[in-house]
Order: sequence, then C-alpha cells, then structure tokens
Amino acid sequence: MTMKVHPNYARLVDLARESHEKGRTPAEITPEDVALARLYSYAFRGHTIGAFHATRLAIDEIEMCDPLTEAHRKRAVELLIDLANQTMDAVEPDFRALISTFYRYATNIPRVIDSLTEGVETCQLASMRKVRDRFAELMEEIANGNGIHTTLDTHAPEQASFIVPNLGITIVPLVYGDYHSWNLAYLDGPRSDVPFHLHQDGVEIHLGYGPLHGNTVLGECYAEVDEGYAMPIPPKVRHGYVNDSTMQHHVPFIFGSLTRGGWGVFLDVEAQPIDLDKLEQTPVYSRQMNQTIYLEREIEKAAGRFSSVRYPIIPASATDGDGIGGLELSVARVNGYGLNLRTDRFCIVSVVRGKGVVQMAGAKKKVGPHEHFCVPAGLPALLQQEGNEPMVTLDAVIKEARSPISNPRWRRNRS
Repeated sequence: MTMKVHPNYARLVDLARESHEKGRTPAEITPEDVALARLYSYAFRGHTIGAFHATRLAIDEIEMCDPLTEAHRKRAVELLIDLANQTMDAVEPDFRALISTFYRYATNIPRVIDSLTEGVETCQLASMRKVRDRFAELMEEIANGNGIHTTLDTHAPEQASFIVPNLGITIVPLVYGDYHSWNLAYLDGPRSDVPFHLHQDGVEIHLGYGPLHGNTVLGECYAEVDEGYAMPIPPKVRHGYVNDSTMQHHVPFIFGSLTRGGWGVFLDVEAQPIDLDKLEQTPVYSRQMNQTIYLEREIEKAAGRFSSVRYPIIPASATDGDGIGGLELSVARVNGYGLNLRTDRFCIVSVVRGKGVVQMAGAKKKVGPHEHFCVPAGLPALLQQEGNEPMVTLDAVIKEARSPISNPRWRRNRS
C-alpha cells in the first residue's frame, strides 16, 4: 500500500535521500526546502497523541494468526512509539529539519503501513485492514498536501485522539510546537464538563465559545459565563468547567511548558475534585480570575477594524511562573491587503472569523473558521482576507515573562 504524496513532499524525500547518499551534504538544500520540511515535520508532530498513539492502542488489541505476522505487529508498535518519541526532539531551523526530522517521519510512516499490511494480507484480518487504512488516510492528509497543513476543532477524528486517564475526557491534538500546543477537549458526555485538575509544570489558556452557560473554575473561585471567554491558567492552579446548560460545550485550549514541552500536558495532570459550592463566586473581570476576558467581545472589536493589525489580549505574564513560561494570546484583523506574520517563536494560528489565504515557504492554502495551522519561528507568513466578511485570527506563543500573581489563595495552591 502506497500513500499519495504531493510533489513538494516527494521532492523533499528525494533531496533527503540524495543527501544521505552523499554523506549527508546540505549542498543542494535551499532555505525553502528547509521551511517546507519544518512545516511537514510539525504537521506529523501533531499526531504524537493522535494517530501514533491511537493506532498503537488499536493494534495492541488485535491477535495475529502466526508468529511472523505477530512479529510485524510488534514492529509496527515499535515504530509508532518511536514516531511519538520523536516529538521530544527539536525541529531545527536548518538543513537538519529535512535530512533528519522530516526524513525520519517520511521513512518510518511507510514502514508502519508495510508492517500492518502483513497482517492484512497474511491473516486476512478485517480489523487490521481498518486500522491500517485509517492510519494511512491520516498520514496522507499531510503528505499529499503542499506543506501547509490545517486542522479543525469541530469534531474528534477517528483514531486520532487521546483519552486522559485520570479525567476521562477526549483530547484532539490540533497543532503541536516545540513547547506549546493547541488542542480540543471534545466533551461528548451528558454534561460536557471539564473535571477539575491542575498541572504542576504547565500553563494553559481555556477558550470557551458560545452558545454556552456554565461556571469556569480557577483556583478557589469560579465565575459564571454565558458568552465566550478566555481564561489564563498558571501552573499548580485548579481549573475546570461546569456546564449548567443542555448545550454541548467543547473546550479548545492552549497548553505550554518550557520545561516539559507542549505534549507534556498528558503526563502532568492531577485531578482536583471539589464541590462547586465550596468555592467562591466572583465576576469574570475580577482579580481572582487572573485577567480572564470575554473572548467573543475581543473578536468583535478586531473585526470592526479596517486595517490589518495584530495585538495581544492576554499577556504572557498572566500565566508565567517557575521558569515554565507564559502563553501570550493575540488577536489579529486581516484585511484584503494582508497581514505579515513573522515571530521569533513558534506560533499557532486559529481562524475564528472570515475566510482567507495563508502563504508560507512558497506554498498557499485557503483557510476558514475553526482551522488551525502553525508558523514556525522565523518563518514569514502572509495572511490575506478573501470575500466580504472580516477575517479574524487568534494566535499563541510561549515565552518567559515575570508573573504578577499575588493572590493569597493561589499562593496556598502553589505551595
């Protein structure tokens, strides 16, 4: 079984192979080749707790018909673990992104498919065929694209999500950088709550979009919300959401840690159960809610601007602590003339209103609401609105910033 790949992807594979054959020389690798390799690598990185994890769990439960095909199944498991572990390695901004990071993905992913195919063809296992075909489909969505890969926060794709063991909620990875990630807590239960928990070494921003009605919890307090909000969460602080309506409420969230990496949220979750009536109710804009904002109001303000502009709405200082770093959330109005986006840090972009086009590394892609994509550090990107509806984006970076937190309740929680 062979994946369909885009000409950009095929060219990079050939370049990497030729480089290895010539002693890993970077002589024929251009800056655009490196930029594309970084984009593809970050796209695959998003499957650390997506397809790499879910596929491994799926084939762990399938029994092979003979020792040889069992050996192939074990080989597939080993490869999937290696692909997930690759997330711990940085995607370098030079030729190594192509001949090392990208090439490892491009080499090991087909090996997984080949190993699974042995079980399909030898044992005629329908269950294995389904798992293999879905894995290949997910990988092909990246490899058959031009390099700019987007993800949606509207659903939980089959064989591409993660269930947090001690919380029981489904996490859909959307974009994974070196130190922070954008995810979706897909809450398909009868209440759509986010169980109370904290992270010892991670910072977070919860994003709530209407329609909704419930209580968002931070530390020893909670605030009633009935419209979109964004809540910055420092390390070691209890947080969660209680849904008081019959409406299903999914929660996109940004997580980061300069000490653990963006994927660390799933290795750093402590349940913190407590009755809501034991917490203090406070307004959204109170000091206890740590600069929580009404998100959809900020989006509306940005949409009303005429010129392209980007500015922060939650500072990194709201979450930074203990060298872990802070998440800075920005909003941007993008008009037809375009917005140039280039940061010195990995940036994750979410389109929240309107439609447009993003251009990077010589590639171009149309984007719309609920789509997410990355802009690697130092890589210039051009965003342009298409159509009449104002285009608005959110984006997040992680960086060190001095935290102003002095709430005594949080001090007790953080001790």
